[in-house]
Amino acid sequence: MNKLTRFDVLVVYNGALAASASGVSNDKTKPFLEGSRKESYNDVYGYFLEICQKFNLEAAFTTSADITGAGYCKSFWQYKKKRWIKRNSPCYSKLIFDKFSPTRESIRLQRNLMFSLVEIKPFNNPEVYKLFFDKQKTYDEFSDRSIPTVPLIGDIKNACNALKKLVCEHPNQIDFSSDIIMKDRFGAGGRNVFKFKSGQLEDMLTILNRNTKISYIIQPFVKFDKGFVYDNNSTSTDIRLIYLKGKIVQSYIRTAKSGEFLCNEHKGGLLTYLPLREIPSKLVEMSESIAKELSKDQSLYALDFIISNSGKVYLLEGNSQPGLDWNTSLKTNEIEAKKLINLIIADIVDKTKTQGISRSISRVSNYIN
Repeated sequence: MNKLTRFDVLVVYNGALAASASGVSNDKTKPFLEGSRKESYNDVYGYFLEICQKFNLEAAFTTSADITGAGYCKSFWQYKKKRWIKRNSPCYSKLIFDKFSPTRESIRLQRNLMFSLVEIKPFNNPEVYKLFFDKQKTYDEFSDRSIPTVPLIGDIKNACNALKKLVCEHPNQIDFSSDIIMKDRFGAGGRNVFKFKSGQLEDMLTILNRNTKISYIIQPFVKFDKGFVYDNNSTSTDIRLIYLKGKIVQSYIRTAKSGEFLCNEHKGGLLTYLPLREIPSKLVEMSESIAKELSKDQSLYALDFIISNSGKVYLLEGNSQPGLDWNTSLKTNEIEAKKLINLIIADIVDKTKTQGISRSISRVSNYIN
């Protein structure tokens, strides 16, 4: 029988995106497929585990496909001396750095199994996670600061009429065009987001029939290509503020390619870190009011905003699992992403609450500063 290895923390990634250490052939020596869009994540999570080691945290990387019980996985990856090592043996931890969302029924069951005992704790706050995982739930909670949102359930025409009614009743209806955005209710990364002209119901139905396992919401398209202008670049821009332990620890903008409206890096957007003083104060104030209502001082999450062309601020969405990756061609972005990883690991050190780990807290702080 393979010996069980216990860890202070396990990074558990989506098994559809990362390879299980027990399920890869000998020629595949890293969790993320080389040549794929996520290849750079090998560096990201290698660095994550490297910093854990630096401060005496026993940590490993595994996937949702490896989950066998509450806190248990059947195999894991380690990162030592700049190399990924496969371990085809069981592991266990009470603290899970969760990087997998139940976008499919199989992953939902795996997640429920992982956290089926109260002593197994996710790094991300469960209440914040549930609120931000569901975009409709996020809108319902912060409807006065969000873009009007309607679930696409049943007849498309009825849903569009319901959305039209919300827009007509909105005090700033001038901010919304007649175009409709249809997006995955539980999606991320700009995937499964579509833009339609008013009345293109047949085209919307085609998308629905093509993706029957995806739940969608619809929103009016906000005119925001001139709402926030950075470096004289007038284009669609969203603004992200990242919170950790109740404080804003990072802020950046993502600008879309010319002629596009999606700002995500994976859709060609450009990520630029900005000091908080360069973020409009009215946006920061709205963000802080939302953070106060969440009242989850031990949480990691991001709040994404846009500013309409009339100057109004809207919460776009929340994210309890903000990405840790960086654009390998931009050294500044790598530095900032690594700063966030160090802050997260400092928080993991604090969460473990063991005597040996607690002695490392000051060392973590010194390294970050």
